Amino acid sequence: MAPLWFYSFIMLFIFSISALPHSLNTSQQQQLLLQFKTAISNNNSSSLPDWTPLHPLCNWSAVTCDPSFHSVVALNLSHMNLHGTISPLLGNLSSVQSLDLSNNALTSTIPPQLAQLTHLQVLLLYNNQLQGTIPPALSACRSLYVLALSYNQLHGSIPPELSLLTRLKFLALGGNNLTGVILPSFKNLSTLVKLYVGENDLTGTIPSSLGNLSSLTYLYLAENDLHGPIPPELGMLTHLQILCLFTNNLSGTIPSSLGNLSSLTNLGSAENDLHGPIPPELGTLTHLQTLHLWGNNLSGAIPYSLTNLSKLRDLGLTLNQLSGHIPREIGTKLSNLQLLGLMGNQLSGKIPNSLGNCSNLTGLTLAKNQLSGIVPMELGKLNLLTRLHLHTNQLVSDSSNTLSFLTSLTNCSHLQEIKVSDNHLTGILPPSIGQLSSNLQFLELSNNMISGSIPQQIANLTNLTYLSLSDNLLSGNIPSGIKRFQKLERLYLGGNKLEGSIPSEIGQMQHLGLLKS
Repeated sequence: MAPLWFYSFIMLFIFSISALPHSLNTSQQQQLLLQFKTAISNNNSSSLPDWTPLHPLCNWSAVTCDPSFHSVVALNLSHMNLHGTISPLLGNLSSVQSLDLSNNALTSTIPPQLAQLTHLQVLLLYNNQLQGTIPPALSACRSLYVLALSYNQLHGSIPPELSLLTRLKFLALGGNNLTGVILPSFKNLSTLVKLYVGENDLTGTIPSSLGNLSSLTYLYLAENDLHGPIPPELGMLTHLQILCLFTNNLSGTIPSSLGNLSSLTNLGSAENDLHGPIPPELGTLTHLQTLHLWGNNLSGAIPYSLTNLSKLRDLGLTLNQLSGHIPREIGTKLSNLQLLGLMGNQLSGKIPNSLGNCSNLTGLTLAKNQLSGIVPMELGKLNLLTRLHLHTNQLVSDSSNTLSFLTSLTNCSHLQEIKVSDNHLTGILPPSIGQLSSNLQFLELSNNMISGSIPQQIANLTNLTYLSLSDNLLSGNIPSGIKRFQKLERLYLGGNKLEGSIPSEIGQMQHLGLLKS
């Protein structure tokens, strides 16, 4: 299924229908379309009911005619739940400039006869179940400027002949089973604005010649099997707004030339094998809203220059080998952040208090680092926070030994997950724990040095599905109010100094699948 962004990009290309000399009379065109209709079906037997000789051709639904010659110039049959196959006879409708069969359930192959539509400007076949290969003959449609075949079951390589379509502005072949390489000859498509060949099985390297496509605003090569380096020549694409290279096998370093992409709003190169430092030049991309570099082998410090990216909403650097401190001013200068992911690195130092300024933050994941110091009370200002993952660090409690940061988090009414296990937290659980978000589903405080009793107020967290307090120094009885945890699926209390018997009320928890006490 094509994502929403795909439809929005398609709609950017509005074509103008011009008058063309007709070569078929109205009756001949009618017959061709009626034969096309017999090759498709619909779960609703009344599909295209007005497609009969009893109605004027140019009044048929989904049909647009040239008013001068009464010849068919556009067919828009998108989202009609059509089944069956595409009739090769469509290739005889020589006046057609736009053919949209997208978002149906059409099967079989793309007829090579469509190449006879020499005036065709827009061909939309995406989101069907088409199989076979891409017909090289489509290169005969030299007027094409939109070709969208994405989200089908096409296989084979990309025909080199497509490089002859020099008027193309939008080429979308993604979401298929295509193999082979990205054609270096794509450099001939000098007017190309959008290139989407992701979500295939393409191999080889990224051709440096793509840097010649000076009009590109969107380049999506993600979710393939590409290897080799990111070509520095991509830094020549100064109009580029979106660059997606994630989930490949790319290696080498991130070219500093990407700092020249002054229009870039989205840079995604996660899940590759990139190494070396994050280029400080990325800090010049002042329009950047999303930066995803997670799941690589990047090392060195987080460049301070990244704090210049004031429009950044999503910063994902998890699962690398980054070291050093989190920039102290990160929350002050990146106040528009909605997601901050730094988990699984070698970061040290304190969690910056300035993160409390990120009023739009919904996800904060700093787990599995070497962070020390206390959990800042300022995190309680993050009213939209849903996920707080701080586990597996070296965090400690403040001098009050009351885990006061938990009290501050009671202001975060949208919280669903709190993970602070595997730290060095001491002190007692405050009664205010029962005032945490009513949306809280996951609370993990295990593997610390928390003492005292389990507050009765914890029973107020009635939407919990996971509660882990194991491997601490807790004492006293298990609260009887635990029976209110009717949604609880996992309960871990072992490795403490709890007394008494397991409350019989636990037997009333219908969803509890695991109890470790």
